[in-house]
Amino acid sequence: MYAQVKQLIEKYDRIIIHRHINPDGDAYGSQLGLKRIIELNYPKKEVYAVGDVNTFQFLGELDTIPDEYYSEALVIIVDVCVSYLISDHRYKKAKEVLVIDHHLNQPDFECISFIESNHISCADLIAGIFIENDFIFDKVASTRFLTGIVTDSGRFLYPNTNAQTLEIAAFLVKQGADLNWIYKKLYTEELNFKKLKGYFINNFKTTKQNVAYMKNDTTVKDTFGVSTFVVSRAMVNQMSGIKGIEIWVNFTEEDNHNILVELRSAEKSIVHIARKYGGGGHALACGCSLKSFDEADVLLNDLDEFLEGANTK
Repeated sequence: MYAQVKQLIEKYDRIIIHRHINPDGDAYGSQLGLKRIIELNYPKKEVYAVGDVNTFQFLGELDTIPDEYYSEALVIIVDVCVSYLISDHRYKKAKEVLVIDHHLNQPDFECISFIESNHISCADLIAGIFIENDFIFDKVASTRFLTGIVTDSGRFLYPNTNAQTLEIAAFLVKQGADLNWIYKKLYTEELNFKKLKGYFINNFKTTKQNVAYMKNDTTVKDTFGVSTFVVSRAMVNQMSGIKGIEIWVNFTEEDNHNILVELRSAEKSIVHIARKYGGGGHALACGCSLKSFDEADVLLNDLDEFLEGANTK
């Protein structure tokens, strides 16, 4: 399959790269790292990266392109394979679509898919493809990929971090990836961000089976001057690493009143719970979307029943 990815890239003069909405460091790093790798190794090709933006924009600028660019283009979608989560639905206009992902879902649209869920990040999956194909890397591409690996592995702390993860990270550092720059960009925090962390630590609740959770309405982001993405994705792990808490969940209201759900588990797979509500992801880190906080209570009850059953076996 690694060779097929290379063949598809070589087949097209114009390549447009998409990823999921509300991009995290892995989505941004995978997308912009891939763009840079193709530009370096095929300088005559047109390569564009599109989608919504957020605080990870320090990795590079995105492109604004007209609809007609898609008709003869290859679209590569990274770090997502569920259609409603893809940022910019113009991918449907492309001549051919390739998905490269590391989540446990399968595509729900027509495409060529390359999915390896044994990778902790999409960034290390993509970097590995081009390492295997002896492509040229530079500091920019390597730094972008390493940012994706660092964020999705939790600074190499999460359970699926393995020898392959570290080998690819080491290769990227050897190619010039600036780990100190990445850490400074990721972990130097504004005062309001620090205060938001404190708010989470002081206000999360637990269920009867000790599932930790937070319910955040839209006033939380307004009070602390942050985005919905920050409240949802960036804060979920404030409830991690606490003795006796195996599962933690963050419920965050969007401006349209839907509820973003981030589910995390220390050891037990919970992706089946996310899938029940139309979501998915990894075994220990996944998510979905709900219509109300009332549904959140139902989901919490499902987690309690799951834990009760699992812990009595």
